[in-house]
Amino acid sequence: MSNEKLPIKFFAPREIDDQRVEPGFNSEPPKWLLSGNELEKRANQLAAEFDSFKYPIEERQANDSIIPFMFVAKMDDKSTAKSRRRNISDLFQIKNKSNVIGLLRSDELIVSLDSLNEMKIFSSRLEDYEKNNFAISCLESFEEYKPSIFEDEGTQNYKVKLVEFQNYEQNVAIRRLFERIIESKGIEFKTTIYSEQFPVYKLKNINKAILDDLKESEIFEALFSIEPMPKYIVALDMMEDEQPIHIMQPEKDKKYVTIGILDNGIEPIPHLSPWLSNERWTVYPEDRINPTHGTFVAGVALYGDVCEGKDWVGHNGVKLFDATVFPDTEKEGIDEDELIENIKEVISGNHDKIKIWNLSISIVLPVSDDKFSDFAIALDSLQDNYNVLICKSAGNCENFISGKTKGRIHEGADSVRSLVVGSIAHAKGEFDFAEVDNPSPFSRIGPGPEYIIKPEISHYGGNAGINSNGHTITGVKSFSKDGSLSSSAGTSFSTPRVTSLAAGIYQELNEEFDPILLKALIVHSASYSKDLIIPSNERTKELGFGMPKVVNDIIYNAPHEATLILRDNLAKGEYIDIMDFPMPTCLIKDGFFTGQIIATLVYDPILDPSQGVEYCQSNIDVKFGSYDEKTERDVSKQHILNPVGREGTKNLFLDSLYSKKKMKRQADDFALRERLLIQYGDKYYPVKKYAVDLSELTEGNMLSYLTEDKRWYLYLKGLFRDHIERKASVDSIALSQDFCLILTIRDPSGKENVYDEVTQKLEELNFWHSNIKIASDVSISL
Repeated sequence: MSNEKLPIKFFAPREIDDQRVEPGFNSEPPKWLLSGNELEKRANQLAAEFDSFKYPIEERQANDSIIPFMFVAKMDDKSTAKSRRRNISDLFQIKNKSNVIGLLRSDELIVSLDSLNEMKIFSSRLEDYEKNNFAISCLESFEEYKPSIFEDEGTQNYKVKLVEFQNYEQNVAIRRLFERIIESKGIEFKTTIYSEQFPVYKLKNINKAILDDLKESEIFEALFSIEPMPKYIVALDMMEDEQPIHIMQPEKDKKYVTIGILDNGIEPIPHLSPWLSNERWTVYPEDRINPTHGTFVAGVALYGDVCEGKDWVGHNGVKLFDATVFPDTEKEGIDEDELIENIKEVISGNHDKIKIWNLSISIVLPVSDDKFSDFAIALDSLQDNYNVLICKSAGNCENFISGKTKGRIHEGADSVRSLVVGSIAHAKGEFDFAEVDNPSPFSRIGPGPEYIIKPEISHYGGNAGINSNGHTITGVKSFSKDGSLSSSAGTSFSTPRVTSLAAGIYQELNEEFDPILLKALIVHSASYSKDLIIPSNERTKELGFGMPKVVNDIIYNAPHEATLILRDNLAKGEYIDIMDFPMPTCLIKDGFFTGQIIATLVYDPILDPSQGVEYCQSNIDVKFGSYDEKTERDVSKQHILNPVGREGTKNLFLDSLYSKKKMKRQADDFALRERLLIQYGDKYYPVKKYAVDLSELTEGNMLSYLTEDKRWYLYLKGLFRDHIERKASVDSIALSQDFCLILTIRDPSGKENVYDEVTQKLEELNFWHSNIKIASDVSISL
């Protein structure tokens, strides 16, 4: 077929596609439910542990303490499913107040008790074990809550977080008490708001004696954690290169997207100076700035393709904003709270004109399985508050030097809203470890907390290895602060390629800025190299969803494919069920539907920092497949709300439907680069992607689900955790999630005009649809 470029399309569900969630019914008791002697024994054990809390509660009431007593309810290993959390919350609920206030670990809930009266109510529920058998079966033990304390030697700054009590006035009163107590002890402190209702305190110049004194104070019981304040340090190893690079100049009267470089400064060298914004942001004097790292990052963002002589990104120029948010760290480090304050100040003051930001630094601590990092929470809050997109590096790891395995991504790279970037080797030197187009030896790996896929994307950032003199690098090219061409390696330098890619897409479009759409477009275009040698089940850990395409290939289709964008908001209690999905009949071959289907879902889950590893409080499930026919349903029955249903439905995003033999035999471009059949289950993944080839279904499943008489559907449903549902009920808030689903249908043979038939079917079936808007001054190279 021709090399004609056709714009991808938005479409929207029709009114009949919006459905209401129906209640489920199950009369069978679950297998994990205790009964008889087992139930009585568990209830008596829990009651005895609960009774031990009586004395400390009496003591607090006698002292008129404003800090409630707290204990940890450990859940049974078999009963940590999110659907069962509701039973425990019901046990500790009084009217509209839930006493379950947080999550310590995935199987440990923090429960508060305000009074002896509350204790009596809950004691009576434990005694009535037959009535409360579900909750009691879910619980393993109770123990008194203790703050998490991490001490270091010497005198240094410490980071303190207080417990979130899920009550605004109570939180305010306890914060005031904390501040009065530390002031009375002569402790200097600073407060930084990492996100709404999430203050973090920095206590300055703290030693062991001061820590021990704090442990004995009244406020200690209200602490969630105390730990040394993390510091950030940046280093840059570079090699000189003599290759001359032509200085590019912005075209007069052409509008360019500006990206913010959150780094240690940009030197106005001749190559960068014409592209630098007239304004600059910093709080540091010139003698405390050493713009090595930031200059190199900016050079990659603007000249990355030119320096390498390759079309890796394909943007037409971007403006650069110098946001010097940290000083020369060879002279001094920077505390986490100071860095967050700097980032917050520069983004809040410039978010109206700068929407895309590059952050190529990380704290040198790997992420935890039990919680999302405070740095990530702060980055998420900034992106929510100011409608911006931050492209964040996954972090570098030097374990390859000592022969150890790669470390997990750094704190900050677990930011849910950010687009996190790993590194791929672009070349291989004599001593380098990685083959070309494989993960760089230094690129940190996922997953993030709660198994979310981080990084989502990877790009070229260099290679590394070892020789007799130590470690070696084969770097990517950019500029040193004296203007000379240099090379270096790291995820710091793969990230600005993706930042400039996002800016390039935004610049080509005549659409409102939409970070969810940009993330979805980039992830949707990503694929793996045919030369990738790591196992398929390790790909997302190492590279996310792969390396994205260049700008024009992302926003245009060829005639043999059609890409549809569903950008919407999904409210609790509703779901989308498009029963007339426009599957093109030109893909029917020998009586069966064929085709490759690639679907990418990006959504903004509701976030709550108080819920630990369950920081993501909502989820969206997506299904796509075939069915036999529509059926009428009896809405006069109590549990039936929707008048039309489907019969013979099958979700074709299930890996169990596909032939392992066929998949092993296939060695085409799709099989090597794109196929993805991740089973996300009930995990709350903010980015999901599927890529299937219908010809790889088993013969039996093809007969059952792909015959030419089949109809096609697309289904999306939101899910919400118990905590946020209860909180929304108390606060009278309507829960919903913004999402972007991108779905591509492709003819593997490249012969059929899929684009035109899908467009025609959208018209016939009365779907609203529109080509993505392209800026009028775009020139397309064919």
